[in-house]
Amino acid sequence: MYGSSASKRGRFSNSAPSTPLLPDRDIMEGLRPTALQTFAIPTITGAGKDVKIIGLESIGSYNWTTASSPTIMVPGSPPEWQNRATPYQVPADTGLVFVDQNGFRMPSTVLLPIIMAVDETQDATDSPGPFDWCGERIDFVTDRNGLRKLLRWIDDAGTNPTPKDFRIDTQLAGSTVLLNRWEARTRVTSSGYTYGFNFEKASTDPALGCEDSTGHHRIVKYDLNGLKMVVRFEVDACIPTSVPPKKGGRKVGNVNDLADTLAGINLAPRSSADPISTTSHGLTVVKGGAVVPHSSILELTTRTERNAAQFDWNDAYPQLFFSQTPHHFLAVHNRGRFVAVNKRGLESSELQAVEHRMQPSLQRLCVALGLIKDIVVKHGQRGRLTLVCRGGKLEVFERTSNASCLPDELMMRFEN
Repeated sequence: MYGSSASKRGRFSNSAPSTPLLPDRDIMEGLRPTALQTFAIPTITGAGKDVKIIGLESIGSYNWTTASSPTIMVPGSPPEWQNRATPYQVPADTGLVFVDQNGFRMPSTVLLPIIMAVDETQDATDSPGPFDWCGERIDFVTDRNGLRKLLRWIDDAGTNPTPKDFRIDTQLAGSTVLLNRWEARTRVTSSGYTYGFNFEKASTDPALGCEDSTGHHRIVKYDLNGLKMVVRFEVDACIPTSVPPKKGGRKVGNVNDLADTLAGINLAPRSSADPISTTSHGLTVVKGGAVVPHSSILELTTRTERNAAQFDWNDAYPQLFFSQTPHHFLAVHNRGRFVAVNKRGLESSELQAVEHRMQPSLQRLCVALGLIKDIVVKHGQRGRLTLVCRGGKLEVFERTSNASCLPDELMMRFEN
C-alpha cells in the first residue's frame, strides 16, 4: 500500500475553518482572584520506583469531520503513511490550523467526544454494555496535552525562559478527576516559515472513507504507576496494515487484540432500523473508518537540517510515552525540500535511554497527580477548581461558575 506519489484519494486535512479569529482568552477568566493553594514541585528522595505504563488498552477513537455542526466519525482512521522516496519539495504552511480541535468544536464539553466515541466502540464490538466508568475506578480522564504541560512545569520551573503559562479546568465525577484542556486560542495562523502540516499532507493519504475528516483522535486506558488513566491524543498517521478478520467471540485482551477484532467488523448499519448517525448533547456521531492496530500508529515531526542534530528528546519523548505511540518519524528538510526521514521506535535503545533519564521527572509527575486528585476530591462533586501555571508557579483557583463539563446523565455514569 505504500506509494511514491501524492494522494489519489483526496486530502485528509488539519486545516481549521477560516472564520475570523477571536481575541486570546484571559487565563484568569471566570476564576476567583485568590488562589486556594500553590503546588511546590514534589521532591523525590532516593532512586524511587521507575515509572512504567502497563495494561495499555485502546477503548475508542474518532475523526472530526468537516460538517457544519460538531460531528465525529467513529472509529475513524488516521491518515496512511505513504513512504515516499526523498527528496521531495513541500510548500510552507499557510492559513489557519488547529491548536485544540476538541476545544474549538465543543468549547463547553471538551471531553464529551471521549465518552461518545468509547460508547460507540463498545457497541461495535457487541460488548455486553457500555464502558463502566465507575467500575473501572479511573483516577484521571485527560488529554495527553495536560500531562505534558504538568511535566514541563516540573522540568522547566526556575529555568530561563520559564515554562509557558497554562490552565487546566478540573471537575470530580464520582471518584474520577476530569482534566479539561483550556487554550487561550484554539486556532492559530501559520507563520509561513514552518512545513509540518504540509509535510503530513504530502506524505500521507486519507484512509478510505475519511477524506472529509480533520483529525484522528485515539483514547486509551492504562496504569501509570498505580494511577488508572484514560488519555486522549491525536494521531498523525499510521503504517498501512492488512489485518485478517477474527472469528468467534473471544475476549479482547489487549490493544492489538481489540484492533484485530474491530478490523473484521462491518461498520455499516446492521439493519434498516440501525441509525446511520446519532446526535446527543449537541454532538453527532456517524459510523465510518476502521480501527488500526496500536502498533501501527506514528508521530511525525519536522526539523531543518541545521536543527535536526540537536533534536530535544527531553521535550519530545513524553509525547510518545503518554500515548505509547510506538513509532517516531523525524523528517529533515532544507526550506521545505525534505531529504531524509529518520525512523525510531519507542522500544529502541536510544529512546529507552531517554526514558531512563526522565525517571526523576516522571516520578515527580505521579506525586503531583496524586496531590491534584487529593484537593479535587476534598472539594467534592460541587467543587470547580482550576490549575493555573504562571511564571512557573502552579496555583489552584475556584471558578465562579458551577457549570459542569459534562451533561448530568454522563456524570452519573462515574458514580456508584
